[in-house]
Parts: sequence; C-alpha cells; structure tokens
Amino acid sequence: MVNADLPYAPPFSLAIDHSIATAHIMQNKLEGIFDGISSVDLKAKLDKGEDLFILDARGADEYEQMRLGIGETLIPIGKLRERLHELPQDKNKEIVTLCKISLRGYEAAVLLKHHGYKNVKILEGGIAAWPFEREK
Repeated sequence: MVNADLPYAPPFSLAIDHSIATAHIMQNKLEGIFDGISSVDLKAKLDKGEDLFILDARGADEYEQMRLGIGETLIPIGKLRERLHELPQDKNKEIVTLCKISLRGYEAAVLLKHHGYKNVKILEGGIAAWPFEREK
C-alpha cells in the first residue's frame, strides 16, 4: 500500500490520500521511525506523576491561542536547533513532542533523535486529538 500511486481526482481522491498516508505512518511505526504515544497514555503518565519533558513545537501565537496546560515547554520548531540547551541533558529522559496535529511534533522528534535523544515520543494526533480539559 505504501507504494501505491493513486491519481489526484478531487471528486474521488485527495492530493494526499488518507489510505496511503496511514500506510506510511504504520510503516514508520513498524520500522521504529515514528514512536507515538496516545493522549490516554500520556494523561495516565501525567496522573501517575511520571517525570516527562513535554515539548510543544508550535509557534508562540498558536500557543497563546490554545494550549494543554500540562507543563509543556514551548520551543517553536524553527528555533529548536538553537535552543537544544533548554532540553534535558539526560539523553534517555522521556520527551513527548507535540503540535496541533503532530506534524511539527514529528519533525521535532526526528531532530531530537538526530541529536542523540533516545526516548522521544510523538503525541498522536497532537492537541487536536486531546480529549481532556485544556488550559485554553
């Protein structure tokens, strides 16, 4: 399925077909490229008091409009490389990256893994999929 090449036909198929995009996500999960965490699992870890670093990769304007209020740290994806010193020095500490739908969360996770962080997870579906109370 990941190698399917479906034609773009607006009445029938979007430019980015959901089936193919889903197949790519699953392939990335199976190959260990995408290590996700569900909102339910993240909330359970927070409720247990587990020590996590939560990285919000959105812009400041988006953060001001809506945030989870779970102790996340805002470092916009475009500034992440120059602000790596603000992340935990322990490269094994669990870090959860997120954004609105987790595209930038994924980009942040890839960048962190490139810099040696080993326990990075992406909030699946991002803030859009958070079913619990939010700060704003």
